[in-house]
Amino acid sequence: MKSTWLIAFLLLAVTTTQAQQKRDTIHHVAAQKKVKMKDELGLNKKQATEVKASKKEYKQKAGKVKADSSLSKQQKKEQMKKLKQDKQQKVDAVLTPEQKEKAKALKKEKKAKKAAKAKQ
Repeated sequence: MKSTWLIAFLLLAVTTTQAQQKRDTIHHVAAQKKVKMKDELGLNKKQATEVKASKKEYKQKAGKVKADSSLSKQQKKEQMKKLKQDKQQKVDAVLTPEQKEKAKALKKEKKAKKAAKAKQ
């Protein structure tokens, strides 16, 4: 009986630890992406704040769309596409022409890396 409880406790402890590590890794990766974007595009504080606000607004609206059970799958897809376009327009309005070009180049590079991984 004691060994059953011990095994159950150890299993629970290991599972909880792994879940925590995965969540910490996800947050770390997201934080790195933010710093990378700010550094590579050379965003000033005002630009970084506005981009962050646009992304936060997008996340809130996207969450509402995803949670709306009255919408069909196609309607959700269309609304998400529109939200992404709106977010991109707001971000583009904040960036200088040089920053926009750099962002496009980074996006192409990211797609190329993704395609290369998919081929492997």
